[in-house]
Order: sequence, then C-alpha cells, then structure tokens
Amino acid sequence: MTVKAVLFDMGNTLIKYNNEPEEIFQKVLDSMGFSRSTEEIKEALSKTEQEFESLHLQHLFGKIPSTEYWNKWNSTALKHLNILQNETLGRQVQDRWFDHLDWEAYPHAKETLLRLKQMGLKTGLVTTAYEKEIDLILRGASLQKRNFDVIVGADTIREVKPHPNVFRHALRRLEVRPEEALFVGDSIDADYKAAECKNQSSSGVKNNKQH
Repeated sequence: MTVKAVLFDMGNTLIKYNNEPEEIFQKVLDSMGFSRSTEEIKEALSKTEQEFESLHLQHLFGKIPSTEYWNKWNSTALKHLNILQNETLGRQVQDRWFDHLDWEAYPHAKETLLRLKQMGLKTGLVTTAYEKEIDLILRGASLQKRNFDVIVGADTIREVKPHPNVFRHALRRLEVRPEEALFVGDSIDADYKAAECKNQSSSGVKNNKQH
C-alpha cells in the first residue's frame, strides 16, 4: 500500500527541549523568590507523579482544561517542596513556565515537512501537549500550524496517546487508511506500539541534547 500521510510526534521528534523539567521549575521558583535545588525539585516531581498515579489524577489529563490540570500538578509539587500549597502559586508556576522553557526545532524539521508537502503527502501532528501549548511551542520553534493537515493534542478529543482513538481521529481527518500512514515518534509505548495497534507503519527516532 502506498504511503499517503506521515504523522509526527512533537517533543523529541520535531521539537528539541534544551532543559529538563526540574531545571525549568527551579528557574520559575527563583523568579518567585523560592530557592530549591534541582535534586529537591526532581524528587518532588517524582512524588507528585506517584501521588497522581495513586489517586488516578493522571487520567484527568486532556479531559479538563490545561490550566486546571497544571494548577493541580504544580500545587502538589509545591506541597512536596514544603512550599505553601495553593492554586494561586500553582497558577503562577504555569504562567511563568514557558518564560524559562528553552526549545527549538530539530535541524531539518521544517525542511522535512516542506519536502513531504512537495511530494504530495499529507502531514499530521499527534502529541500529548494541550492545544494551546502546541500553538505556542510551534511558533517558538519557527514552525506553523499550517505545516500540518491535522493536529491532535491531549484535549482535541480528550484522549491521549497511546489510546487508539487519537490515531483514529487523525486518520479520519486526513481521510487515509491506517496502512497508508507512517507515524514517526520517539516513544516505544506511546508512539510505536500505539501506531502498530492501528496497523500503521511506524518509525522511531532517537534525539538527544548533543544533536
């Protein structure tokens, strides 16, 4: 079957993030007048993830507005850092997050998308980021939403990868069959296995900070 569409993951596939979450969180806290080491923050983020899993709060991701979800996450992380837990501080963390996140498109990302268009192939973006975050990240990396025929974020259909409905939605919008699409991503579970479940061809990429 001829490939008619190529779907991409965003983070670590098209977009390179140059700092780790604990480094960003540290800079945000510094800007708010709080001092914590990256080791303390990394431990707090790990405890936050464990707490969300134990309370099944991670299932809210994509199903509630991004501000509400990240307020819950940030407030919980602040609690584990022994900083007063409240929604105001949690909201401040999120409001300042992208001021300290350092990101860029990988070399040849824009060229690759343009080349695929010239070849007559449809392109899509399937990512776990919220839609408003996608727009901000793409613009900050000098990529445009118009580079893609379809964009599916965490809140587009309120399901996230590796749920098969995410890929079903993208393929339906592109009007292609699963076997006519190629998915490019960096995660074995969220990308490769999920795409294989939809009978899509998939390709893994390995990017790191040295690239």
